Amino acid sequence: MTRLNNADVEIKDRELVITRLFDAPPALVFKVWTDPEHVKKWWGPKPFTNPVCEIDLRPGGRFHYVMRSPDGMDFPMRGTYIEIVPGKRLIYSDDLFEQADFWKMVIGDKVGDDIDFSTIKNKVTVIFDDLDGKTKLTLTTRFASNGVRDAMVGMQMAEGWTQSLEKFAYELTVA
Repeated sequence: MTRLNNADVEIKDRELVITRLFDAPPALVFKVWTDPEHVKKWWGPKPFTNPVCEIDLRPGGRFHYVMRSPDGMDFPMRGTYIEIVPGKRLIYSDDLFEQADFWKMVIGDKVGDDIDFSTIKNKVTVIFDDLDGKTKLTLTTRFASNGVRDAMVGMQMAEGWTQSLEKFAYELTVA
């Protein structure tokens, strides 16, 4: 386990697990995690912005984010909500086909050029555990393979997520 930006980071078989404690109740943490007005302020590493943040929060509903780097490069992300239990759990797919070509090229280099991005979806589970009014957030990304995991970790996914969680902690204080 590694400690990074106030979060615990574990790399497991086909998984990246990030855990952090927030000084806010699960209902507020869930709200800030899922409300587009808040998400566009905290999603992505520093100093990225989010000019597009659309959320259809229902099972089968889709999300669409576009992170923009400081030099203007866009990183679109889309996925589908699978399970939603407000204040407790959120499960969604992260559809690699929808991601930036740059990321697909890096993943293809790591996994093999014959990778079919139209069928690869990472599964993301977010657990909101109540610890006496605080929330232990556990973010687990399950990858299609260890090769995809290694490619994403190699692109500093853990660093990006833990920076997002730093911004998320601030957003909780102003929500």
